[in-house]
Amino acid sequence: MNQVSRMKDADPARPGPETGQELWPGAELPAFDSAIFAPRATRYLLVIPVINEGERIQGQLRQLHALRIPLDVAIADGGSTDGSLEAGFLQECGVRALLTRRGPGRLSAQLRMAYAWGLAEGYDGILTVDGNGKDGLEALPRFLEALEAGFDYVQGSRYRKGGAAINTPLDRKIGGRLLHAPLLSLASGNRLTDTTNGFRAYSRRYLADPRVAPFRDCFRDYSLLFYLSARAGQLGYRVTEVPVRRAYPASGPTPTKMGSTGAKMALMGELFRSALGGYHPPAARGLAGIGAPEAGGDAGPVPRFWPWILPLVFLLILASRLAGILDAPDIWHDEGMLMANLPLPSFAAAFQHLPYFAQAAPPGYLILASGVMALAGEHAVIGLRLLSLAGSLGAAAVLALALRRAGGAMVAPVALALMFLSPFGVRYGIEIKQYAFETLATCLMLAATLRAVRRPDGAGLALLAGAGLGLLLFSFAAPVLFAALAAAAALQLLVEGRLRTEGARRLGLLFAGLMAAAGAWHLGVTKPVTVAQFRYFAFVYDLGYLRLPFIDDGEGITVSSFARIMLGMFDPFYRFASEYHAARPVAVVTVLLLAIGILMLLRRGVLLPAFGLALLIGLPVLSHAGFYPVLYSRHFILMQPILAILLATGLLSVLAWVAGAAGMARPAGTMRLVAGFVVLQGGVAMLAGVHQEKQQLSEAVAVIAAHAAEPEPLIYVAPTAQPNMLYVAPGFGTQIGYGPGAFDHDFHRRSKISEIAIDYPREIAAHREIWLLETLVYDPDLGRVAASLKPLAAAFGPCTEMYRSGSSRDLGYTLAYRCRAPD
Repeated sequence: MNQVSRMKDADPARPGPETGQELWPGAELPAFDSAIFAPRATRYLLVIPVINEGERIQGQLRQLHALRIPLDVAIADGGSTDGSLEAGFLQECGVRALLTRRGPGRLSAQLRMAYAWGLAEGYDGILTVDGNGKDGLEALPRFLEALEAGFDYVQGSRYRKGGAAINTPLDRKIGGRLLHAPLLSLASGNRLTDTTNGFRAYSRRYLADPRVAPFRDCFRDYSLLFYLSARAGQLGYRVTEVPVRRAYPASGPTPTKMGSTGAKMALMGELFRSALGGYHPPAARGLAGIGAPEAGGDAGPVPRFWPWILPLVFLLILASRLAGILDAPDIWHDEGMLMANLPLPSFAAAFQHLPYFAQAAPPGYLILASGVMALAGEHAVIGLRLLSLAGSLGAAAVLALALRRAGGAMVAPVALALMFLSPFGVRYGIEIKQYAFETLATCLMLAATLRAVRRPDGAGLALLAGAGLGLLLFSFAAPVLFAALAAAAALQLLVEGRLRTEGARRLGLLFAGLMAAAGAWHLGVTKPVTVAQFRYFAFVYDLGYLRLPFIDDGEGITVSSFARIMLGMFDPFYRFASEYHAARPVAVVTVLLLAIGILMLLRRGVLLPAFGLALLIGLPVLSHAGFYPVLYSRHFILMQPILAILLATGLLSVLAWVAGAAGMARPAGTMRLVAGFVVLQGGVAMLAGVHQEKQQLSEAVAVIAAHAAEPEPLIYVAPTAQPNMLYVAPGFGTQIGYGPGAFDHDFHRRSKISEIAIDYPREIAAHREIWLLETLVYDPDLGRVAASLKPLAAAFGPCTEMYRSGSSRDLGYTLAYRCRAPD
């Protein structure tokens, strides 16, 4: 009996019950007519999309009817007007239903309509073949066999063995083989060879998965086919290809609906958007799905220890840093230079340059450190180290929360272990400098950007504005981070088709305001405060390596040295064997993991990969242009959170592969490997904690006190030891050094090397011996020591080394020499 019904017309811009809820919960469907000619008779439905195919569809239906394949058939008509789909003819050919789209859209709208109808009818799987007669229908049983075997996405391929590509136009062959299929293969994680081919099949569980959500109004033209090709592999569904025959006419026009250049360009846009995660459901954007259990497989029981992995990471972070604080009571050169200026005399002093030894730090950290130092009194070192520990734990908490909310729960412990349990992370997690808080500010900014891109509402924008203010106060690199995040956010919104929305406009205005504020802050505060200090460092070390953005003079770095310095942040041998640059094998492995991580994340969105690539490419360019500081790995700490995510994603992918190759159930097997990695990193962190590199001036001073011939010995203090001596033993001995103003807070007065006999005649006359106290910062060559000893030996007599700590491989030495005439 011919039953004809019409769905209620609905406004396509208003998803809701009127646009598809009657067929499938939450479905957004175009209005359509349905003509049902027979009851359901098979487990699987064949959907044939058509529009004005004339004799081609009629010949195809006759051939299909003659094959007697156990399939119900539904025609998904886009509004044909050529009379080829007359009801009596369709019934003669055994067609079960004719669904005629009346609402907006093209192929994808027709498929949404038919697939939702098929699921509502209870079919276990849906097959699709174009209605233009180009496909060999004899391949249909292969699709049914694959569905029966448990595959969820079955792609027909003319390029598989047994398939045939007949008279394929050259542009179709090149575009499909060299662009379309490789892109969707990368996005899927499965090798696909013929993704432009509409001859395919899907399981019910795949189409019904809410993480797929194919019944959305964003799928109108051809995007649904591309999206479904990529999404199956991303969610762990079983994917396969079967050989098919696809033949184009030997002469005459090519049957196609995509003839114009504009249509082909639009097709390319849909392809890239599908490959880059732009059609993912809102809840699945960003990091969602990383480490998720594979659908349809035996995931195995989740290990009982898994809920404790993240708390274990935090416990190891805390323990390794406490070990470092207890093991290294002395302070390092940079710390001493900063502490020489604290506590600040006033709040305003944080926004002025620090005179003594020109040690720069962002004003936010100076204000915090000044308050802690004033409260801690004689325990200032412990107080300031605990301040850095608090900043480090805060950064870890923010990053973990951001990853978990974005769906990367399994990535979180790996990323945190890489970032905070490396020797680099341990060292700069307790150093008396701004690095822990700069990391915290970067993590807050990244988390706020992810939140604002997902939901650019008032709360999200306010959070982003607050994070931006924190970044301005605690990082010299705010302009670089703002620009990279703004570009990455814009690209993500473009891929998702939301760039022209009101929320995106507000987000763009906020980023523009943040970048303007960063520029004004830099020109008005940062540059005037720091440029003179950095130039003093360049004078002392003769390297010209300290530069902030927009300072015109100084040296740049090569791409290779940039990569090795940056990757040193994750090197497990950092400062044990590889100094400040990553060891070459570590650098190679890290680059490979970065590449894997970027490719894996591109399957879920472009924001994180684009942010990472913007920094990886942009910072060397800025360095060569003279716009960014070139120093050591810690000055790239702004990159550490995003690089940790990229590396963790790559490493997690490798661990999942290893688990599968070893026959371990996933994700349980992957979780066990992650736990092993966390424990291993924890051991590295504890080892790093008890091997902190400090200048052991307190030991050197004790040696001088024990062996000096006088109760108030004369000590010639080298410039790198001067700030630390002010803290370690400010009242011990008579201290002289470089120039008449050696301990004057005006560093400009130390611009000339002192002449001992000229500058210190009274001290020479009053003492029988002199001690040299020297710290060789990044200088294993003792030639400088010999030059310093020469005038001392001339004034007092031969010099003897009395104390040495450190190693030339490490940070040079702390040395104490006694110069006096023999008794």
